[in-house]
Amino acid sequence: MTYFEETRRIGCQNASGRPLVIIEQRKWAVGKTTGNAKAPVYDYMTEDGEIASRLDDETFLLLMTDEVFHRA
Repeated sequence: MTYFEETRRIGCQNASGRPLVIIEQRKWAVGKTTGNAKAPVYDYMTEDGEIASRLDDETFLLLMTDEVFHRA
């Protein structure tokens, strides 16, 4: 089982100015010890549940619609 913790919300907009909030979530497997030296894994999604991919520090891609959003 995987556990998710919301770490922050990022305000974004696409080229036409449509606003969107991207939710960053840190995830890890339940039952794993903290002795593992693995870097945290982050997932990104919108408030509506659309899955997003982080392209760089300022840019996100919605995977189902291929829309690109930049930090506002």
